[in-house]
Amino acid sequence: MNHRVLRPDPAGSWAVLIAVGRYADLPDMPEAVASMELLADRLSGPDGGFDPARVLRVVDPESAREVADRVAAAAARATDTFLVHYAGHGVTSTAGHLHLGLPGTLDDPDHVPRTALPVGALLAAVGQRAAHRIAVLDCCFAGLALDEPAAADLHLLTAVDRARKALLNKDTGLTRFGEELLRLCHEGVPDGPAFLPLDLIHHHLAVTLAQIPTSAPRRYQAPVPQQRTVDASGHLALFRNPAHGTSCTEPGLRARAAFAYRQFAIRNQRQPWHRPQAVALLADISADAARSLGPDHPLTLQLVNAHGHAVGLLHGPAAALALLEPLAARAALRLPPGSAELATINATLQEWSDRSPESHHPR
Repeated sequence: MNHRVLRPDPAGSWAVLIAVGRYADLPDMPEAVASMELLADRLSGPDGGFDPARVLRVVDPESAREVADRVAAAAARATDTFLVHYAGHGVTSTAGHLHLGLPGTLDDPDHVPRTALPVGALLAAVGQRAAHRIAVLDCCFAGLALDEPAAADLHLLTAVDRARKALLNKDTGLTRFGEELLRLCHEGVPDGPAFLPLDLIHHHLAVTLAQIPTSAPRRYQAPVPQQRTVDASGHLALFRNPAHGTSCTEPGLRARAAFAYRQFAIRNQRQPWHRPQAVALLADISADAARSLGPDHPLTLQLVNAHGHAVGLLHGPAAALALLEPLAARAALRLPPGSAELATINATLQEWSDRSPESHHPR
C-alpha cells in the first residue's frame, strides 16, 4: 500500500542540532561537529524542509541545563514538526542508562549521571506541542534511548542499537552515521518518492551501515541503526530526493542494483530477510531494465546475470542455471564476441555449471 509522504510546514517547524566535539576526559570528536553542521546545512538548504532561521545549532554546550533549555524553548514554538539531533559520545551510568556526553563529562560510570546529559531529559524537553516530534541520536549505545519513557511518543532514529558503539570515519572527518545520511541526501533514491520519508531513510541506512570493511577484524560488529515510528511519522519527509524520476535510466538502474548488492552482502544472522529481499529487488530491476532499455541491452543482460547469480547463492545451482542458461544463449546472439559483458555471463554460467551436482556424476 502506498502512503502519501508528509512534509513539514516550514512556518511551524523547528530543529535543534547539538554536537559535542571537545571533551576534557573523553577523546575529542570533531567528526560529530562536522557531521552536525553539514546536516543542519542540508535541513535548512533548498532540498531541506526547514526555514534556515528555525534551525538552531548548539556546539559544545557546557551543561545539561543549557541543552534542555535550548531544546524546550524551540520546541515550545513548533506547531508542525520539531527535530532534535545529538552527535557526540554516548556513555552509560552504573545502572546502564544512556547519557549524552558534554565537554565536562567524566569517563567513569559512577560520575556519568552528574557530568553528562541524561537522554531522558533531552527527550522530555521536546514536549508535546508539535504534531510531529523526531529525535535523532548519533552516539554509542544510542538504542538504549528506546527504553526511556520520554521516548514513547517520539519518532526515534538512532545510529546504533543498545549494545554497539557508533563509528567514525577519520578519512572523511564525519561520523559513519552522518556520512551515510548525508550521502543518501546527496545521491537520493532512484525509485523513491519526490521527498525522502524517514522510514525509507532508515531502510537505506540499515543497509549501507551494515557493510563490513575488508580490513575489519574478525569480531567487527557493523552498526545497526534503530527506528521507532509513531502513527504516520515514518512517512514524514525532511529532504528532497535528488534522484527522483531516474529509476529506469541507466544511472538509476545501476544505483538501484548497487544498493541491492549491498543488501545481499549483509551478514547478520538476526536479519535473515536481507538476502531474499535483495534477490527480489534484482528481479524488479532486471524487469525494469528490459522494459525501459530493451531485453537485449547490455545493461539488461548484466542485470539478469546478477539476478541469476544471486538466485543461485540463495537457492542453489539448479535455480541459477534455470535463469543463466537461456540468458547465455540470448547473450551469445546479441552481444559481440569477445565483449566483457558476454565473458562475464559465460563465466557465471560456467561457475554454476561446475557447482551443479550433475557436473560431478561419472559419464
